[in-house]
Amino acid sequence: MVVAPAARTWTGFTTAVRLGWAVSSNWTRPALFVIYAVLRPISTALILVVMYNVITGGRGNARTYLSFLIIGTAFWAFVNEGVSEFAVGILEDRGRFKMLKYAYLAPLRFPIFLVGRASSKLTSAAASVLIVLVVATVGLRLPISPLEVNYGLLAIACLLAFIAVMAFSIALSMILLAGRDAYGYGEIMAQVLYLFSGAIFPIAVLPGPLAFLASLSPLAYWLELTRRAILHGRVYEMFPNLSDGEVLLRLALATAGTVALGYLTYLWADRRARRKGYIDMDANF
Repeated sequence: MVVAPAARTWTGFTTAVRLGWAVSSNWTRPALFVIYAVLRPISTALILVVMYNVITGGRGNARTYLSFLIIGTAFWAFVNEGVSEFAVGILEDRGRFKMLKYAYLAPLRFPIFLVGRASSKLTSAAASVLIVLVVATVGLRLPISPLEVNYGLLAIACLLAFIAVMAFSIALSMILLAGRDAYGYGEIMAQVLYLFSGAIFPIAVLPGPLAFLASLSPLAYWLELTRRAILHGRVYEMFPNLSDGEVLLRLALATAGTVALGYLTYLWADRRARRKGYIDMDANF
């Protein structure tokens, strides 16, 4: 009697993951989607590199900042997929495929369905990160050695960040259900976070109040730890006065705060969506 509910939950979770992957690929042939998944992150990284080289003209410590920029861009795929693409997917489930209400009525608890959908996005983002780092190491001659990476620190930092991104994305998707035409808001939110996360420039360059708000986010500490784990000090550090353990502690605290706030927001948005009929509302797409 104890195994059956767990088995049903696992089956529902894996089904949600497969559904998310199928929707992301638009049910296309796997080989064609793999080509797209490879070229998309590479093109994004190369565009930033070209912009950087044109703006700097080769002046300054180019290699150090280029490493900062590439790693931030590579790992940002997790946030882009987890926030923008996930929010769009939930809105598509309601407005385009008309199946969100059936996910609510299914025996599987709806949060498990949402976690499964979000997991599929984060899994596909992992391949994007790996591709960009490999291309950058070979093509741009960045000082990245697979044998020198602190995989333990990298894994812990990414796990905490994934939890935070998932909690934020689920809460955001439930809030967006209130909009009859909310398509594009997930991407807007992802781009806002892009500017306040330290992905492309240190948060210290932001105005004081904005820099303080950015320091409350787990994203800045996560990207700081990814750079330290991969490059071991051979890159610009946003928190030079903090040790790896102190940055990790701040990441854990910020993640805990994000999860707590996201859970409360989810409960509020879920009750509101049920009461006002947002789950099966006719929506523009």
